[in-house]
Amino acid sequence: MPPLRQIAFVLEDFALQSPAQQLLDRFLLGYRRAGGFHKLDGIRVTAARGGDLQSPSAASDLLRARAADVGLQLTDLPAAVRDADALVIVPRTAAAAPTEAQLTAALMHARRGAACFVFGALATNLAAARTLATLAAARQVALASGTTLPTTWRLPQVDLPDRAVVAEALIVVQSPSPLAEFHALDGLLPVLERRAGGERGVRQVKFLAGRELWRAGDRREWSWPLLSAALSRSDSPQGDAILDGRTQDLVGLGLVPKLASNPRGWLLEHTDGVRTALLVLDGVVEDFNFAVRLADGSNLSAQLFRAPAPAQEHYSQLAATLEDFFRTGMQPWPASRSLLTAGLLDACRQTAAQPGVLLRTPELSLL
Repeated sequence: MPPLRQIAFVLEDFALQSPAQQLLDRFLLGYRRAGGFHKLDGIRVTAARGGDLQSPSAASDLLRARAADVGLQLTDLPAAVRDADALVIVPRTAAAAPTEAQLTAALMHARRGAACFVFGALATNLAAARTLATLAAARQVALASGTTLPTTWRLPQVDLPDRAVVAEALIVVQSPSPLAEFHALDGLLPVLERRAGGERGVRQVKFLAGRELWRAGDRREWSWPLLSAALSRSDSPQGDAILDGRTQDLVGLGLVPKLASNPRGWLLEHTDGVRTALLVLDGVVEDFNFAVRLADGSNLSAQLFRAPAPAQEHYSQLAATLEDFFRTGMQPWPASRSLLTAGLLDACRQTAAQPGVLLRTPELSLL
């Protein structure tokens, strides 16, 4: 692998505390790594202005300030990426994936042998994801996608035992769609990939909302005990804890349905029989937490830590992973994860329009 000399960012927007700003600044200014402050000396960083960034705006002003203060080089997309050793594509803050046209253009202009990271999903449907992956392969571009969730700290720092046999899993997130379901997938799939046989895909998906979601839990279509295990890792319980600081068993006291605003969830059945629940519970907690039940009856659970502003140090964890990817060309996780996530985002969208209807997904049985 040749030395890392130039990194190009392709940005659909740019705002303070956005993923675009957090990642760009780390490669431009440095970040905390391995007990010190790490700088990428001698590496040129460029930014391609796309979308709203082509017109005078606060976003453009912020980027111009970076150019004036620390030497960020602003240019158009083809000029930014054609000589770059590595590309970072960041969508609009409210989007789960970059626009297909923007990513296609970046891959078409990328030099052969470059590494490309897409912050977010590769695409929001399987066909588009496959097209982009095929284009990247034809251009000999190493391609990966994801967010901070696969690389952030877990509280506690747990992982599945290697080749563990998993019975079921659950994750709790917040956010509007489609970000909520994407965050749930990007947080839980990396955990489950360590199970015996690895990830083999998903054969069916069902969406439930409101009372039907709670009734499904009562019918054991998803697990209340696993929800309790996941919420036990939260440090942001809502309700009475906000009013007077008391500690409460949110599940045991029956408070989850009362606190949840617009509760919704997707129930997935994987091809190896593992069942997972993606629960979006705004108003219950304000952090992301998962729990897994193994075949021997034991549980493990953790919070996926997202550090507070302004530093948001979980981005440093991702930056370290990306720097290693850019220097070695070795993808940080299986390429199949990006395809499965894209297909599941489409399945989540389809099922949300038909609550309670089981959608079979043979195309996601894998990969």
